[in-house]
Amino acid sequence: MIKAIIFDYGNVLCRVDRSVCNRMLAAHSRLGAEEVGLRVWGGDIERDAETGRIDSREHFQRIKAAIGGEDGWTYERFAEEYMSAIQPRQEGEELLLGARTLGLRCFILSNTSFLHARSIFANEVFCTVPEFHALSFKLGWMKPDPRCWDWILERTGLQAGECLYVDDVAANCAAAEALGFRAVRYEIGEYDLLQAVKRISNER
Repeated sequence: MIKAIIFDYGNVLCRVDRSVCNRMLAAHSRLGAEEVGLRVWGGDIERDAETGRIDSREHFQRIKAAIGGEDGWTYERFAEEYMSAIQPRQEGEELLLGARTLGLRCFILSNTSFLHARSIFANEVFCTVPEFHALSFKLGWMKPDPRCWDWILERTGLQAGECLYVDDVAANCAAAEALGFRAVRYEIGEYDLLQAVKRISNER
């Protein structure tokens, strides 16, 4: 029986649009937005920020150097621009509230940096409904590392088979399933996720 649901944050509870951020960062560089995106995302800079190896100010300095950012570009300006990639969704709030109404324990497990994690705690529902937030920059490792899910089980007393995991990345769902979790891959707008959660939580 499902007793808990673990939500990914980006592109499940919120929408992530990196292109918006790329355009804003490119305004401080001679590079185009596409090239900025290639240098900012998916490499060592992003991984080091999302595993807590560097803090947000070093994250800024490394991005500034990588894209040839202008001298007058400040950390404070960058922090606002970097946050532009995260777009809150009312549907995400409704998912958390709906899961709680079903009597499910709720958690957020996310690969995220400190700056992007701020959007969780700026939203009252995202901040207060989950019992806790397992965030990669705090954990020191990222999905699909099995330690992400083990960390939650160790702190909740739950068994993997009692948990439903929701993510938009197939590899993360596969990693959770390999540990015994029930996993659902979800893309925003693909189907009614709350109805799917209701159906699965009622299965015996």
